[in-house]
Amino acid sequence: MNDERLWKYGGLLLLTLQQASMPLMVKYSRNREENEVFITTVNVFFMEVIKITFCSTILIHNARSVKKFAIQIYEAMTDWMETAKVCLPALIYTLQNNLYYVALSNLEPTTFCAFYQLKILTTALMFRFLLNRPLTSTQWMALLVLVVGVTDVQMQYQPPSSGRVVENSTLGFVCVIAMCFTSAFAGVYLEKVLKGSEANVFVQNVRIASVGLIVSGISMLYNDSETIGRDGLFRGFDALVWVMTTTNSVGGLLIAVVMKYADNILKIYAQSAAIIGAAVGSWLLFDFSPNLLFSGGVLLVMISMYLYSKYPHRPRVEKTPLLEEQQLASKPKDIPYLNTSIQEQREQRLLQEAMRVENLADEKLRMVPNSLKLNTGRSSRD
Repeated sequence: MNDERLWKYGGLLLLTLQQASMPLMVKYSRNREENEVFITTVNVFFMEVIKITFCSTILIHNARSVKKFAIQIYEAMTDWMETAKVCLPALIYTLQNNLYYVALSNLEPTTFCAFYQLKILTTALMFRFLLNRPLTSTQWMALLVLVVGVTDVQMQYQPPSSGRVVENSTLGFVCVIAMCFTSAFAGVYLEKVLKGSEANVFVQNVRIASVGLIVSGISMLYNDSETIGRDGLFRGFDALVWVMTTTNSVGGLLIAVVMKYADNILKIYAQSAAIIGAAVGSWLLFDFSPNLLFSGGVLLVMISMYLYSKYPHRPRVEKTPLLEEQQLASKPKDIPYLNTSIQEQREQRLLQEAMRVENLADEKLRMVPNSLKLNTGRSSRD
Protein backbone atom coordinates (compact mmCIF):
# COMPACT_ATOMS: atom_id res chain seq x y z
CA MET A 1 0.00 0.00 0.00
CA ASN A 2 1.48 3.37 -1.04
CA ASP A 3 1.64 6.42 1.22
CA GLU A 4 -1.37 8.13 -0.35
CA ARG A 5 -3.65 5.11 0.17
CA LEU A 6 -2.33 4.79 3.73
CA TRP A 7 -3.19 8.42 4.49
CA LYS A 8 -6.56 8.04 2.78
CA TYR A 9 -7.87 4.93 4.52
CA GLY A 10 -5.95 5.54 7.74
CA GLY A 11 -7.47 9.02 7.96
CA LEU A 12 -10.97 7.66 7.30
CA LEU A 13 -10.57 4.99 9.98
CA LEU A 14 -9.23 7.46 12.55
CA LEU A 15 -11.99 9.97 11.74
CA THR A 16 -14.65 7.29 12.22
CA LEU A 17 -13.16 6.22 15.55
CA GLN A 18 -12.75 9.82 16.68
CA GLN A 19 -16.32 10.86 15.87
CA ALA A 20 -17.82 7.67 17.33
CA SER A 21 -15.75 7.64 20.52
CA MET A 22 -15.82 11.35 21.41
CA PRO A 23 -19.52 11.53 22.39
CA LEU A 24 -19.20 8.27 24.31
CA MET A 25 -16.13 9.43 26.25
CA VAL A 26 -17.69 12.81 27.05
CA LYS A 27 -20.94 11.20 28.20
CA TYR A 28 -19.11 8.62 30.31
CA SER A 29 -16.79 11.19 31.90
CA ARG A 30 -19.69 13.55 32.70
CA ASN A 31 -21.81 10.77 34.23
CA ARG A 32 -20.14 11.12 37.65
CA GLU A 33 -20.67 12.82 40.97
CA GLU A 34 -20.47 16.62 40.79
CA ASN A 35 -17.15 16.88 42.65
CA GLU A 36 -15.57 14.27 40.34
CA VAL A 37 -16.51 15.85 37.00
CA PHE A 38 -13.86 17.86 35.17
CA ILE A 39 -14.39 21.60 34.80
CA THR A 40 -15.52 22.29 31.24
CA THR A 41 -13.69 25.60 30.77
CA VAL A 42 -10.44 24.04 31.98
CA ASN A 43 -10.83 21.20 29.50
CA VAL A 44 -11.42 23.64 26.63
CA PHE A 45 -8.31 25.60 27.69
CA PHE A 46 -6.12 22.49 27.57
CA MET A 47 -7.61 21.49 24.22
CA GLU A 48 -6.06 24.64 22.78
CA VAL A 49 -2.76 23.89 24.53
CA ILE A 50 -2.65 20.40 22.99
CA LYS A 51 -3.61 21.73 19.56
CA ILE A 52 -0.78 24.30 19.65
CA THR A 53 1.69 21.64 20.83
CA PHE A 54 0.67 19.18 18.12
CA CYS A 55 0.82 21.69 15.25
CA SER A 56 4.07 23.18 16.55
CA THR A 57 5.69 19.74 16.64
CA ILE A 58 4.80 19.18 12.98
CA LEU A 59 6.09 22.63 12.01
CA ILE A 60 9.39 22.07 13.85
CA HIS A 61 9.77 18.71 12.11
CA ASN A 62 9.14 20.30 8.71
CA ALA A 63 11.43 23.26 9.36
CA ARG A 64 14.12 21.00 10.90
CA SER A 65 15.03 23.91 13.14
CA VAL A 66 13.45 25.41 16.26
CA LYS A 67 14.84 28.82 15.26
CA LYS A 68 13.17 28.71 11.83
CA PHE A 69 9.94 27.59 13.47
CA ALA A 70 10.08 30.46 15.97
CA ILE A 71 10.67 32.98 13.17
CA GLN A 72 7.78 31.49 11.18
CA ILE A 73 5.36 31.76 14.11
CA TYR A 74 6.58 35.25 15.05
CA GLU A 75 6.00 36.51 11.51
CA ALA A 76 2.55 34.89 11.46
CA MET A 77 1.44 36.30 14.82
CA THR A 78 2.79 39.81 14.12
CA ASP A 79 0.89 39.97 10.85
CA TRP A 80 -1.80 41.88 12.69
CA MET A 81 -4.29 41.96 9.82
CA GLU A 82 -4.27 38.16 9.40
CA THR A 83 -4.29 37.61 13.16
CA ALA A 84 -7.28 39.94 13.55
CA LYS A 85 -9.16 37.89 10.94
CA VAL A 86 -8.94 34.70 13.05
CA CYS A 87 -10.21 36.29 16.26
CA LEU A 88 -13.87 35.74 15.38
CA PRO A 89 -13.54 32.02 14.42
CA ALA A 90 -11.38 31.46 17.51
CA LEU A 91 -14.14 32.94 19.67
CA ILE A 92 -16.76 30.82 17.88
CA TYR A 93 -14.75 27.60 18.31
CA THR A 94 -14.30 28.29 22.03
CA LEU A 95 -18.05 28.79 22.38
CA GLN A 96 -18.73 25.63 20.37
CA ASN A 97 -16.45 23.51 22.55
CA ASN A 98 -18.26 24.65 25.69
CA LEU A 99 -21.67 24.02 24.09
CA TYR A 100 -20.43 20.58 23.03
CA TYR A 101 -19.94 19.46 26.63
CA VAL A 102 -23.22 20.95 27.83
CA ALA A 103 -25.12 19.24 24.99
CA LEU A 104 -23.60 15.83 25.65
CA SER A 105 -24.21 16.18 29.38
CA ASN A 106 -27.93 16.32 28.57
CA LEU A 107 -28.30 14.09 25.51
CA GLU A 108 -27.55 10.50 24.60
CA PRO A 109 -24.55 10.25 22.18
CA THR A 110 -26.49 8.82 19.20
CA THR A 111 -29.12 11.52 19.51
CA PHE A 112 -26.43 14.18 19.64
CA CYS A 113 -24.64 12.79 16.56
CA ALA A 114 -27.84 12.61 14.51
CA PHE A 115 -29.25 15.95 15.65
CA TYR A 116 -25.94 17.73 15.07
CA GLN A 117 -26.21 16.93 11.36
CA LEU A 118 -28.61 19.88 11.20
CA LYS A 119 -25.40 21.83 10.61
CA ILE A 120 -25.70 20.61 6.99
CA LEU A 121 -29.00 22.50 6.72
CA THR A 122 -27.78 25.69 8.42
CA THR A 123 -24.53 25.71 6.44
CA ALA A 124 -26.32 25.09 3.13
CA LEU A 125 -28.79 27.91 3.76
CA MET A 126 -26.09 30.37 4.79
CA PHE A 127 -23.92 29.50 1.79
CA ARG A 128 -26.97 29.81 -0.47
CA PHE A 129 -28.25 33.16 0.75
CA LEU A 130 -25.05 34.85 2.01
CA LEU A 131 -22.56 33.60 -0.61
CA ASN A 132 -25.10 32.93 -3.39
CA ARG A 133 -24.02 29.31 -3.78
CA PRO A 134 -26.65 27.39 -5.79
CA LEU A 135 -28.09 24.06 -4.64
CA THR A 136 -29.31 21.25 -6.86
CA SER A 137 -32.86 19.90 -6.63
CA THR A 138 -31.42 16.70 -5.12
CA GLN A 139 -29.68 18.71 -2.41
CA TRP A 140 -32.91 20.52 -1.55
CA MET A 141 -34.63 17.13 -1.31
CA ALA A 142 -31.79 15.88 0.90
CA LEU A 143 -32.26 18.86 3.23
CA LEU A 144 -35.98 18.07 3.49
CA VAL A 145 -35.18 14.42 4.31
CA LEU A 146 -32.68 15.67 6.91
CA VAL A 147 -35.31 17.83 8.63
CA VAL A 148 -37.77 14.91 8.72
CA GLY A 149 -35.12 12.56 10.13
CA VAL A 150 -33.90 14.98 12.79
CA THR A 151 -37.47 15.83 13.82
CA ASP A 152 -38.20 12.11 14.20
CA VAL A 153 -35.07 11.63 16.31
CA GLN A 154 -36.00 14.55 18.55
CA MET A 155 -39.65 13.50 19.01
CA GLN A 156 -38.83 9.87 19.76
CA TYR A 157 -35.91 10.63 22.10
CA GLN A 158 -36.04 8.86 25.45
CA PRO A 159 -33.21 9.40 27.96
CA PRO A 160 -31.27 6.30 29.04
CA SER A 161 -32.60 4.55 32.10
CA SER A 162 -29.21 4.57 33.86
CA GLY A 163 -27.03 7.49 34.86
CA ARG A 164 -26.27 9.58 37.92
CA VAL A 165 -26.81 12.95 36.25
CA VAL A 166 -30.34 14.23 35.62
CA GLU A 167 -30.62 15.23 31.97
CA ASN A 168 -32.30 18.32 30.61
CA SER A 169 -32.95 17.29 27.01
CA THR A 170 -34.41 20.69 26.08
CA LEU A 171 -31.16 22.40 27.10
CA GLY A 172 -29.23 19.77 25.16
CA PHE A 173 -31.21 20.34 21.95
CA VAL A 174 -30.90 24.13 22.30
CA CYS A 175 -27.11 23.79 22.63
CA VAL A 176 -26.93 21.59 19.52
CA ILE A 177 -29.00 24.09 17.51
CA ALA A 178 -26.68 26.88 18.67
CA MET A 179 -23.70 24.75 17.59
CA CYS A 180 -25.25 24.23 14.15
CA PHE A 181 -25.69 27.96 13.56
CA THR A 182 -22.26 28.93 14.89
CA SER A 183 -20.66 26.16 12.82
CA ALA A 184 -22.43 27.41 9.69
CA PHE A 185 -21.43 31.01 10.34
CA ALA A 186 -17.81 29.98 10.94
CA GLY A 187 -17.84 28.08 7.65
CA VAL A 188 -19.16 31.09 5.74
CA TYR A 189 -16.65 33.38 7.45
CA LEU A 190 -13.70 31.11 6.68
CA GLU A 191 -14.84 30.79 3.06
CA LYS A 192 -15.28 34.54 2.64
CA VAL A 193 -12.36 35.92 4.65
CA LEU A 194 -9.66 33.29 5.14
CA LYS A 195 -9.83 31.22 1.95
CA GLY A 196 -7.31 33.44 0.16
CA SER A 197 -4.77 33.27 2.97
CA GLU A 198 -1.35 31.96 1.94
CA ALA A 199 -0.49 30.72 5.45
CA ASN A 200 0.41 27.07 6.00
CA VAL A 201 -2.52 25.09 7.44
CA PHE A 202 -0.55 24.27 10.61
CA VAL A 203 0.58 27.88 11.01
CA GLN A 204 -3.04 28.96 10.64
CA ASN A 205 -4.08 26.41 13.27
CA VAL A 206 -1.43 27.71 15.68
CA ARG A 207 -2.66 31.24 15.07
CA ILE A 208 -6.32 30.34 15.68
CA ALA A 209 -5.50 28.14 18.70
CA SER A 210 -3.34 30.88 20.24
CA VAL A 211 -6.21 33.35 20.10
CA GLY A 212 -8.53 30.60 21.35
CA LEU A 213 -6.14 29.96 24.24
CA ILE A 214 -6.47 33.58 25.36
CA VAL A 215 -10.27 33.55 25.00
CA SER A 216 -10.70 30.21 26.81
CA GLY A 217 -8.28 31.33 29.54
CA ILE A 218 -10.34 34.46 30.19
CA SER A 219 -13.54 32.37 30.19
CA MET A 220 -11.99 29.86 32.61
CA LEU A 221 -10.90 32.54 35.10
CA TYR A 222 -14.14 34.52 34.82
CA ASN A 223 -16.57 31.61 35.20
CA ASP A 224 -14.76 29.03 37.33
CA SER A 225 -12.02 30.77 39.33
CA GLU A 226 -13.81 30.00 42.60
CA THR A 227 -14.26 26.31 41.73
CA ILE A 228 -10.65 26.04 40.58
CA GLY A 229 -9.45 27.65 43.81
CA ARG A 230 -11.50 25.17 45.87
CA ASP A 231 -11.05 21.90 43.94
CA GLY A 232 -7.93 22.52 41.88
CA LEU A 233 -7.27 23.03 38.18
CA PHE A 234 -7.19 19.33 37.32
CA ARG A 235 -10.31 18.17 39.15
CA GLY A 236 -11.63 15.03 37.47
CA PHE A 237 -8.71 14.80 35.02
CA ASP A 238 -8.02 11.07 34.86
CA ALA A 239 -6.54 9.08 31.95
CA LEU A 240 -9.90 8.95 30.13
CA VAL A 241 -10.32 12.73 30.25
CA TRP A 242 -6.79 13.31 28.90
CA VAL A 243 -7.44 10.87 26.03
CA MET A 244 -10.76 12.58 25.33
CA THR A 245 -9.17 16.04 25.36
CA THR A 246 -6.39 14.97 23.00
CA THR A 247 -8.83 13.21 20.66
CA ASN A 248 -11.06 16.26 20.48
CA SER A 249 -8.06 18.52 19.79
CA VAL A 250 -7.01 16.66 16.62
CA GLY A 251 -10.51 16.23 15.18
CA GLY A 252 -10.23 19.20 12.83
CA LEU A 253 -6.85 18.02 11.56
CA LEU A 254 -8.28 14.55 10.82
CA ILE A 255 -11.02 16.12 8.70
CA ALA A 256 -8.36 18.12 6.84
CA VAL A 257 -6.40 14.90 6.12
CA VAL A 258 -9.53 13.10 4.88
CA MET A 259 -10.51 16.00 2.61
CA LYS A 260 -6.98 16.11 1.16
CA TYR A 261 -6.47 12.40 0.49
CA ALA A 262 -10.08 11.16 0.15
CA ASP A 263 -13.21 13.12 -0.75
CA ASN A 264 -16.43 14.43 0.77
CA ILE A 265 -18.41 11.26 -0.04
CA LEU A 266 -15.99 9.04 1.87
CA LYS A 267 -16.06 11.53 4.74
CA ILE A 268 -19.86 11.17 4.86
CA TYR A 269 -19.52 7.38 4.96
CA ALA A 270 -17.10 7.75 7.87
CA GLN A 271 -19.51 10.04 9.72
CA SER A 272 -22.41 7.65 9.09
CA ALA A 273 -20.35 4.77 10.44
CA ALA A 274 -19.55 6.95 13.46
CA ILE A 275 -23.28 7.42 14.19
CA ILE A 276 -23.76 3.64 14.09
CA GLY A 277 -20.71 3.19 16.32
CA ALA A 278 -22.07 5.72 18.80
CA ALA A 279 -25.41 3.87 18.84
CA VAL A 280 -23.71 0.54 19.59
CA GLY A 281 -21.59 2.17 22.30
CA SER A 282 -24.64 3.80 23.90
CA TRP A 283 -26.43 0.47 23.95
CA LEU A 284 -23.47 -1.20 25.66
CA LEU A 285 -22.53 1.57 28.10
CA PHE A 286 -25.72 3.45 28.91
CA ASP A 287 -28.55 0.92 28.42
CA PHE A 288 -29.86 2.95 25.49
CA SER A 289 -32.50 1.06 23.50
CA PRO A 290 -33.58 2.95 20.37
CA ASN A 291 -37.12 2.30 19.19
CA LEU A 292 -38.14 1.75 15.58
CA LEU A 293 -39.05 5.37 14.85
CA PHE A 294 -35.81 6.64 16.37
CA SER A 295 -33.82 4.20 14.22
CA GLY A 296 -35.78 5.28 11.15
CA GLY A 297 -34.95 8.91 11.89
CA VAL A 298 -31.24 8.14 12.17
CA LEU A 299 -31.42 6.22 8.87
CA LEU A 300 -33.07 9.21 7.16
CA VAL A 301 -30.32 11.48 8.48
CA MET A 302 -27.61 9.23 7.02
CA ILE A 303 -29.44 9.00 3.67
CA SER A 304 -29.73 12.78 3.50
CA MET A 305 -26.00 13.16 4.27
CA TYR A 306 -25.18 10.87 1.36
CA LEU A 307 -27.57 12.53 -1.11
CA TYR A 308 -26.41 16.03 -0.24
CA SER A 309 -22.74 15.19 -0.83
CA LYS A 310 -23.26 12.88 -3.80
CA TYR A 311 -25.01 15.38 -6.06
CA PRO A 312 -23.46 18.83 -5.57
CA HIS A 313 -23.95 21.74 -7.92
CA ARG A 314 -21.44 21.70 -10.78
CA PRO A 315 -21.11 24.93 -12.77
CA ARG A 316 -21.33 24.63 -16.54
CA VAL A 317 -18.02 25.00 -18.31
CA GLU A 318 -18.02 25.93 -21.98
CA LYS A 319 -15.57 23.86 -23.97
CA THR A 320 -12.76 25.76 -25.63
CA PRO A 321 -9.88 24.41 -27.73
CA LEU A 322 -7.50 24.96 -24.80
CA LEU A 323 -9.87 23.16 -22.39
CA GLU A 324 -10.20 20.23 -24.82
CA GLU A 325 -6.42 20.01 -25.07
CA GLN A 326 -6.14 20.00 -21.26
CA GLN A 327 -8.80 17.30 -21.02
CA LEU A 328 -6.98 15.20 -23.60
CA ALA A 329 -3.72 15.66 -21.75
CA SER A 330 -5.35 14.45 -18.51
CA LYS A 331 -6.82 11.25 -20.00
CA PRO A 332 -5.31 7.81 -19.30
CA LYS A 333 -1.89 7.34 -20.84
CA ASP A 334 -2.38 3.88 -22.30
CA ILE A 335 -3.39 5.42 -25.69
CA PRO A 336 -0.29 6.35 -27.73
CA TYR A 337 -1.79 9.53 -29.14
CA LEU A 338 -2.50 10.84 -25.66
CA ASN A 339 1.12 10.42 -24.62
CA THR A 340 2.18 13.25 -26.91
CA SER A 341 2.56 16.77 -25.62
CA ILE A 342 -0.03 19.47 -26.21
CA GLN A 343 2.28 21.16 -28.75
CA GLU A 344 2.58 17.90 -30.71
CA GLN A 345 -1.19 17.45 -30.61
CA ARG A 346 -1.63 20.99 -31.98
CA GLU A 347 0.82 20.27 -34.80
CA GLN A 348 -1.02 17.05 -35.66
CA ARG A 349 -4.31 18.94 -35.76
CA LEU A 350 -2.82 21.62 -38.07
CA LEU A 351 -1.45 18.89 -40.34
CA GLN A 352 -4.83 17.17 -40.45
CA GLU A 353 -6.53 20.50 -41.25
CA ALA A 354 -4.02 21.21 -44.06
CA MET A 355 -4.62 17.75 -45.54
CA ARG A 356 -8.37 18.30 -45.35
CA VAL A 357 -8.09 21.65 -47.19
CA GLU A 358 -5.83 20.09 -49.84
CA ASN A 359 -8.26 17.22 -50.41
CA LEU A 360 -11.13 19.69 -50.66
CA ALA A 361 -9.21 21.73 -53.27
CA ASP A 362 -8.51 18.56 -55.31
CA GLU A 363 -12.20 17.68 -55.24
CA LYS A 364 -13.17 21.16 -56.49
CA LEU A 365 -10.51 20.99 -59.21
CA ARG A 366 -11.91 17.68 -60.45
CA MET A 367 -15.31 19.31 -60.77
CA VAL A 368 -13.94 21.99 -63.23
CA PRO A 369 -14.49 21.15 -67.00
CA ASN A 370 -11.39 20.05 -68.93
CA SER A 371 -11.74 22.93 -71.41
CA LEU A 372 -11.46 25.44 -68.60
CA LYS A 373 -8.46 23.61 -67.19
CA LEU A 374 -6.69 23.90 -70.60
CA ASN A 375 -7.57 27.58 -70.97
CA THR A 376 -6.34 28.23 -67.48
CA GLY A 377 -3.09 26.44 -68.25
CA ARG A 378 -2.68 28.36 -71.58
CA SER A 379 -3.31 31.73 -69.97
CA SER A 380 -0.81 30.99 -67.27
CA ARG A 381 1.84 30.20 -69.90
CA ASP A 382 1.06 33.43 -71.71
